[in-house]
Amino acid sequence: MTIDRKTTSRLLVPLSLILTCAAAQAQSRLKFGSMPALSGAASVGSLFDGGASGAALAVAPAAEVASVPTRSEADLRRELAAAVKSGDWAIMSLSPEARALATPAEKLQMLKTLMDAASRSSNNNGEGGDPDRWRRDAAMQGMLGSAPDAASFDWVYYRANTATMFRVMDSRGLRALSARYRAGAVPGDWDGYLSYLDTVAETKSAGRNQVQFLIDGADVIAPGLAVIDDAKYSIHMEVFQLQGDEVGKAVAERLAAKAAKGVKVRLLLDEHGTQPDEPSGGPVRELIALMRAGGVDVRVRKTPFGAGHLDHRKVMVVDGDVGFTGGMNIGKSYQMDWHDQQTMIIGPAVARLQDNFLEQWRAQGGAVDPNEPGVYPTIEEPANGVETRVVVHRGGAADQNIKAAYIRAFATAQTSIRIANPYFMDADVVQTLCEAAGRKVKVQVVLPEDNDVKIVQRGSRAYYPDLIQAGVEVYEYQGRMAHEKVAVIDTYWSTVGSSNLDTRSLSNNDELNLVLMDRKLAAYIERWLFDADLQRSKRIMQYTPTPRERLDRSLEELL
Repeated sequence: MTIDRKTTSRLLVPLSLILTCAAAQAQSRLKFGSMPALSGAASVGSLFDGGASGAALAVAPAAEVASVPTRSEADLRRELAAAVKSGDWAIMSLSPEARALATPAEKLQMLKTLMDAASRSSNNNGEGGDPDRWRRDAAMQGMLGSAPDAASFDWVYYRANTATMFRVMDSRGLRALSARYRAGAVPGDWDGYLSYLDTVAETKSAGRNQVQFLIDGADVIAPGLAVIDDAKYSIHMEVFQLQGDEVGKAVAERLAAKAAKGVKVRLLLDEHGTQPDEPSGGPVRELIALMRAGGVDVRVRKTPFGAGHLDHRKVMVVDGDVGFTGGMNIGKSYQMDWHDQQTMIIGPAVARLQDNFLEQWRAQGGAVDPNEPGVYPTIEEPANGVETRVVVHRGGAADQNIKAAYIRAFATAQTSIRIANPYFMDADVVQTLCEAAGRKVKVQVVLPEDNDVKIVQRGSRAYYPDLIQAGVEVYEYQGRMAHEKVAVIDTYWSTVGSSNLDTRSLSNNDELNLVLMDRKLAAYIERWLFDADLQRSKRIMQYTPTPRERLDRSLEELL
């Protein structure tokens, strides 16, 4: 008899695994009305002869289970290591005791293996279905549900590509698991929140920093140009869109002038945002040529197929000790015509901005010596600074760090949540805000009345009835396009940065936000941004979405 590799792997499975798998198989098969269950030894035999996927299995008699000796931790770890390296069948057969020893990274690897197998089976089986679907789903649910706390659960959950999970797993069970861990958040426990964030998003305190919250172009472009003019060693800039107008030209000329004087100037642009190769991109191409002629190293990150993974960050670091980040691109329509926000930061958090710029720069083939002057200078914490964390999201389903930061913050809110965001279309965000309103948290959401991306505006408005019914105050900002990405919770937690609250930002794009813990700063943002914006906004008291708006919401939820 010839024994193939799959049969060999089955023969090596310990008896306790066989019994565990048999119990799970019996439960799922009987639940869905399969063939009569086999008993004891017949169940075991069916696994050995390859009939597990086609025959119903029963739990071995209690006496047989009791006769299996307790296994050592070394044995369990060997079982776990073998499962991690093997295919989906070995992972589905993994005992609960061995699974409990898995690290989050091992769980993620095994979960991805099961998800890949589920996707292949779904594509290959057609109407015949996947005979191992229920066992595989139980294994995936068990892998996630074995997490000891919310941080351990979400570290895996937000790295496993939730869109794929919901496609290949029982969505109701998956939502129930996520809700169970989310319910563990304690309103007002911000120390617990920071511990969670440091685990899930792999952040750490960047110390206390001087933070200057800047609103609108006139108050942003002037300090930005002044810092560029004062640069002595290096200027590092990463921006989604450079426009070929007078504002873009003013920045380009400043950068070229500094490069001509020996300052290391590196500029990273996103091709999709800047579009230099489009027929209308002539003015941008001229600016790029002007800068390169002056000694600026300009790199354009190419747009991946389908434009699903873009570099949407807006970061500038000058001499390694002054940084800017926020929602603004470079161009007149952003700096002059749109309502937007940028933050200047001085302190040790600038080194974290530098880390992430250099990571993106090297990914585009750039080389920077970390010992180069002005890259990583010694930075001291300023007196009376703001506790800061830099939260980085790497797109392409690599993680969902910023989404995790938002969702957990909403669940931790005790008194108030205020959000200003232009692209607001995520079912999990909406659900968590509704849950907060149900706890009597005052929730206010400010969106643009005239959004430049109509499909997002339609999808956002389809969520209005859910929000309003839950008690969330929904406002639309009148006049200019409101493009800021800012939130304040409990007049203590604040976030600013590049990330929108839609799938493109929270899952697909590269984004960067600051999380800032300071009551004075939060009160300042509330007064000068939110209180002022509400005076220019219309509150939506009731809303009936159009069929097109409901359709666009549905399309977003499929992503």
